[in-house]
Amino acid sequence: MLQPRLYQNEAIDAVNAHLRDRDDNPCIVLPTGSGKSLVMALLIRQWLNVCPTLRVMVLAHRKELVEQNAAELHDIDSTLDVGIFAASLKLRQTLSAITFASIDSVAKRASDFPPQDVLLIDEAHRIPVRGEGKYRKFIDAMTERNASLRIVGLTATPYRMGTGAICHRDHILNHVCYSANLGELIRDGYLSRLRTVEGEHTALNLEGVKKTAGEYNLKDLALRVDKADVVTQAVRDMVDKVRSEARKSIIVFCIDIEHCEHVSQELRKYGVQSETVTGKTPMRERERLVDEFKAGRIQYLLSVNVFFEGFNAKRVDCVAMLRPTQSKGLWVQAVGRGLRLFDGKTDCLVLDYGDNIMRHGPIDLVDDDDVRLATCGNCENVFSRAVKKCPSCGTVIPPIQREMFEAEEKRERTMHEARAAHGELLNASRWLNVDGVSLALHRKQGKPDSVVVNYRCGLTLVKEWLVLDHEGYGRTKASEWLHERGLPRYESTADMLADCNGERINALTARIEVAYEGKYLKIKRHELNQ
Repeated sequence: MLQPRLYQNEAIDAVNAHLRDRDDNPCIVLPTGSGKSLVMALLIRQWLNVCPTLRVMVLAHRKELVEQNAAELHDIDSTLDVGIFAASLKLRQTLSAITFASIDSVAKRASDFPPQDVLLIDEAHRIPVRGEGKYRKFIDAMTERNASLRIVGLTATPYRMGTGAICHRDHILNHVCYSANLGELIRDGYLSRLRTVEGEHTALNLEGVKKTAGEYNLKDLALRVDKADVVTQAVRDMVDKVRSEARKSIIVFCIDIEHCEHVSQELRKYGVQSETVTGKTPMRERERLVDEFKAGRIQYLLSVNVFFEGFNAKRVDCVAMLRPTQSKGLWVQAVGRGLRLFDGKTDCLVLDYGDNIMRHGPIDLVDDDDVRLATCGNCENVFSRAVKKCPSCGTVIPPIQREMFEAEEKRERTMHEARAAHGELLNASRWLNVDGVSLALHRKQGKPDSVVVNYRCGLTLVKEWLVLDHEGYGRTKASEWLHERGLPRYESTADMLADCNGERINALTARIEVAYEGKYLKIKRHELNQ
């Protein structure tokens, strides 16, 4: 018999204590892949053992979750009276002691069921905080039939875009009674390790993009992101990294159907075949593609708003986020697709091409008010500076790096408090050894293209720009930069990117002298290899 893990037992005990000691509704926060279905199954069996006449309904928004949750309970105890009500599964059973239901199917049919004692709601962040909606209407109808109805929520993301925390004394769910720590579950070996890398991509100009309910308007977002140069560079970098690390199962999150098509076309240039699943994909075809992906016969699976939740493909070892999002919940759900353990899988590579990690931080830190990030010069993992060493490869932040970080934070505090006199902002220059260099196209609306040179110096990333497409001083300085290194005097940004790469620049560069100007590190001098 399957033995629950320590944190699963703790979650169960916390729910039972809440229901016993309080008269409001609790919520459990468990990361993707940590076993919410098992926790629900064990709770239900405990409750039925104590009170055999209890009626419980488990609500979910996708048929895959309905099936998964019902199957988990069947594996725990096949003797229980279980029914399923989901039109997509062609099952409409109403009189069972335990009912697993699709919210779309039952939303207007509360009167078809006997009064329930407990509603368990999977992906509980979908309950709207304000207004009505399917969940709230159904809950209200069920509460009218049983004023003592208790509601228990389960989610990996206890917040909603635009409205914040889902638990509040005035909401349906009132209190987080248990929250498992993602970092601890990874360290304890219950979930896959993650390596989050900011992929090389064209600079995104999202200024002025319209927002709907706090999230980027997808049509407006596509105009900025689904562009030939942006797609080309992101796909090139993605394929390079996937191949260099021999990743086998990659899920790619795109903005819309056209974005998927353009990404797929670009992948074919590298001999890569991909499949796409969107909300318009017929259900039978979707199921076939998912089964093929889970079996390892499809390497790249592209998605639009389909696999953020309820998608259990354990073999996923790379998540590529080509969609910028303002929603930290969406970011967490996307990255969470790679958290499950699988034989032969050592970790999951997360490639971010939407600046999401800089916007929200690593997913185990998205609730921190001020997440400061470091980039590992060894494996390129992006993580919180507070960790002091890379959680992926163990590289320790060297003393000079920590000193620089502390100086930067001190400067920012001083500037924020507006107490510093001129000259007190720790602008002393420092020499940093260069561990790696990459080149990328930099594009800004209304400006000529340029080359951005990224220097990785331990855990510090320093950038400089070569403005070959500009006129005047900028182009003169770029030409001098090329001449100092014995490189051709390229006529344009495109010419340089086609002929030169980061490895070539890295071989020419020993170290750089840097100092802060305002918030950013600026290069004062280069020490070149002879």
